[in-house]
Amino acid sequence: MIVRSFLSLFLAAVVPATALVAQDPAPAPAAPVPAPAEKVQLPAAPQMADLATVLDPEVVALLAGLPAQESGRIKPLDTIARFRLLRFSGRQSIPVTEDAKSSGKPLTDPVTGKELLNAKGKPYKLSATEWLALTWFRPDIAKDLRVFIVDNSDAIIEIGVKAKNKRDRYSYNELVSGRSNLMKKMQEIREVDSKNRNPVQRALGKLAMDFLDYEMIMGHFDFARDPFGGLAATVPTDILAAGESGKVSVAALVPKIQAHLQAHPEAAAPMNNPWLREYFRAVLGALMSGNSETVLRIFPPDDQKVEIWYGPGSVLQTAIEGTAAKADELKLLAEYENIYRSRMDVAKFKNSLEAFHNHVVKSAAERGESGHIAMELKYHQKDYFYYALILFVAGTIALGLSWVAPEALWGRIVRALCWLLMLAGAGYGTTGIVVRCLIMERPPITTLYETILFIAVSSVWLGLLMEGFGRRAKGLGLAVACLAGMSGLFLSLRFMEMDGADTLQELQAVLITNFWLSTHVPCINLGYAAGMVAAIFSMIYFVMRLFGIAKHKDETSKDISRMAYAFVMAGLFLSLVGTVLGGIWANYSWGRFWGWDPKENGALMIVLMNLIILHARLGGYIREVGFHASNIVLGMIVAFSWFGTNQLGVGLHAYGFTDGVWTWLYRFWALQSAFLVYAVILHFLDKSDKSDKREEGAALPTEMVKG
Repeated sequence: MIVRSFLSLFLAAVVPATALVAQDPAPAPAAPVPAPAEKVQLPAAPQMADLATVLDPEVVALLAGLPAQESGRIKPLDTIARFRLLRFSGRQSIPVTEDAKSSGKPLTDPVTGKELLNAKGKPYKLSATEWLALTWFRPDIAKDLRVFIVDNSDAIIEIGVKAKNKRDRYSYNELVSGRSNLMKKMQEIREVDSKNRNPVQRALGKLAMDFLDYEMIMGHFDFARDPFGGLAATVPTDILAAGESGKVSVAALVPKIQAHLQAHPEAAAPMNNPWLREYFRAVLGALMSGNSETVLRIFPPDDQKVEIWYGPGSVLQTAIEGTAAKADELKLLAEYENIYRSRMDVAKFKNSLEAFHNHVVKSAAERGESGHIAMELKYHQKDYFYYALILFVAGTIALGLSWVAPEALWGRIVRALCWLLMLAGAGYGTTGIVVRCLIMERPPITTLYETILFIAVSSVWLGLLMEGFGRRAKGLGLAVACLAGMSGLFLSLRFMEMDGADTLQELQAVLITNFWLSTHVPCINLGYAAGMVAAIFSMIYFVMRLFGIAKHKDETSKDISRMAYAFVMAGLFLSLVGTVLGGIWANYSWGRFWGWDPKENGALMIVLMNLIILHARLGGYIREVGFHASNIVLGMIVAFSWFGTNQLGVGLHAYGFTDGVWTWLYRFWALQSAFLVYAVILHFLDKSDKSDKREEGAALPTEMVKG
């Protein structure tokens, strides 16, 4: 029997050493297998579909809306394409040009020798689904796309390839000469814990994994092009008869390959069997990932009891696993293969793709697993948080302009414009959060990314609320809203780019309770938001003191202190209630109220810091400058509890380690430390100023007497 471990063996031993879609290596010595009756002629190079056919709007729409299962969730193929491209390139669209800019010179079609221009005569700028379609059906062009983002040029030098800028994008063809070195480096890096890798090692590790995944995507239809990689002549005749190569559907070959390997177990070693090794490559391309959670699954099972969908790769894999492929799986594989085989005829190509699309949609509906495909497609098209960020940036600019002449008509008009922009941005961001809830059918916060969205948008609303109802806000609430919204949504985009994973994630089993998700989690995150808003007010205070806009104990300083104080009190209440609710949930789920988990400790630190600030203020231990300095420390603690505890990789609350987060945390803490240093300087300046005034006051009566 052929065991499942053969695939993992191939991934570990063969993939790092040989190319999947690059030049074919010299065949390894073959194990004894039954010889074919006669030599089969090698297939000719495959015909390439016209790019206009591949990028036809109807074709792209059918592919984008194709239901697929990934990481336990039914989602459109468009979502998978978006986050694959985002992980590779740091963006969700890509130009078909000779450099990474949309305005660059267009690439040349390797088949026709003509420049690749759209109907308007300009270079193509591909959406994620268009990029995936091009990569599947025109891998010859895909190899020249600058798809790999490399943050550290030293990583490129390490593999013997000429580097460009410190941070730049490279194409597959630019990197392929260093493939062997890259795979060797990957083996070395695997021995180093991810948390202990230096920047070059992290860049190399990411590049190696992206490179292999991209090879698999480009080789996705290798099973239909030529499942034996040009070695059809060596395939036993009980699998492939003479002259059949390129004519027989691979769906018909799967049972034959399985029967042959069961009859000849000595032929089941891919390292020593060239044709089987090539078939393994075709399997990997069809899987489109070496991770079982992210393989392409677009075949809904007929059996309602089977929860996990199949895909072309998993069906092809059955031939080498010893489990028989089911009739419905082979039927879908044949339909899917027919899409590629009809690529040269536009009408047939569309019809075959539409037939497969409709089949999958109908099967998913019968299983009650249609998901919210149309809503999710619209969600990505609307790009709520990107446009909310643009509105927040515009609102910040308008607020800055209003400060030029705050009391003049111009200043009032621009301030009103700021109000409208911030309200629109907050509304747009809130709509995005609501749509995410509808798609996932759950409360808004389950991942670290979602906390960023929630806290950023909540902070904007809190700032606007303070501006609207605070009699002494004087634009300070607007300033907080602008800073919180702009920095928060910029952080969300940066985090999504660093993480490179679908942000709409299926819940872990322990989290499947909407009551606690809708009480504890929003409450604790509103506590984070209140703490950060208090810290932002204090940052504004120090900036205004630095530029002389506010002075010690003047009305402006008092107003800022009052508003910051209100948010410290709100933060204490929300953090305390949220922490208690979390303990009740922990007792319900894990059997203990408190376990000194890093996340729990972080929440406790926030509660204690809020208590320290309030008691120290009431007791007169800290005054104006000391109060704002304490708020800065509160903001640093909130950042640690919010992000830092997750990076420790310890405890039941750890959401996963994300490369680059510590760097941003250190930068934030460094900025806050600069405010604290300035606070110390201000303290002594204010103290000195008081001493001078006392001396002047004491001298005044004497002078009056002398006068």
